[in-house]
Amino acid sequence: MLSIKQREEREALVAKREGLREELAFAVEHKKPWQWGSCESGNVHAAACEKHGDYQRISLTGKAYRGVENVKHSQCPECVKAELAGIESSLRTLRVADLIDNAGIARRFEACEFDNYQAINQDAAKNLADCQRYATSWPERLKAGTGLVMTGNCGTGKNHLAVSMAKSIIRDHLAKVEITDVMRLTRAVKSTWRHNAEMTEEDVIERFASLDLLIIDEVGVQFGSPTEMTILQEIINARYESILPTILISNLTFDQLKETIGERIVDRVTDGGRNRLAFGWGSFRAIASGVVA
Repeated sequence: MLSIKQREEREALVAKREGLREELAFAVEHKKPWQWGSCESGNVHAAACEKHGDYQRISLTGKAYRGVENVKHSQCPECVKAELAGIESSLRTLRVADLIDNAGIARRFEACEFDNYQAINQDAAKNLADCQRYATSWPERLKAGTGLVMTGNCGTGKNHLAVSMAKSIIRDHLAKVEITDVMRLTRAVKSTWRHNAEMTEEDVIERFASLDLLIIDEVGVQFGSPTEMTILQEIINARYESILPTILISNLTFDQLKETIGERIVDRVTDGGRNRLAFGWGSFRAIASGVVA
């Protein structure tokens, strides 16, 4: 969530953007600003911008106020476009920050990027390249609803790469992405069963089912009841039917995952088993600390 200062900055930028759009329409289309709507058609004459050269300036003359001439001159269109582009860039930066803040990235993984992932072997390097390819081809992945399953040992970088994909997709495409785990997912749905719940079960499932990308961690570990399995199935099936991609992360092997949550779910997410990455080496954390089995 944006801070109060960031929200105020966004509101100011939006207001300024509207003013610049009106100014650009005046400069290019000679469309009068609403405050000057009662003025007669203005005079057009040549003017020069120090940066962009000659342009056609339109001038509107309103009623004098206390003896002071009331004139509105159009600005250099290219200058207005440049300022407008700067505003759009600043608004985009704030939008990215807001989306990343709301993506559910745990504090431990906030610094994770593709650039600082340590590919300690050829398989790790391949998985890094595959995840980068997934992120860079996001429009095609989104259109096709292409999901991914990441399985393997703890400490091998599955979460690091998942967070890196989420950040890259948000930055480049302003996608709505959320990273969660099975326990939080089921807890969110179960919280609606209280008599004083603010949201309904349908509301929560729809929220998870409508995200551009949903990344679910700890799959196959937290199942304590058939109810939790049903919740996961319902959300994944809803996303599948809406052609929206889902990424599953598990410390189980691929075969163990199919046995635990069902071959049908895994088949839907991986498109028949084609879209999966295995992290079969030892924990990098153990290697880094000198603890090797």
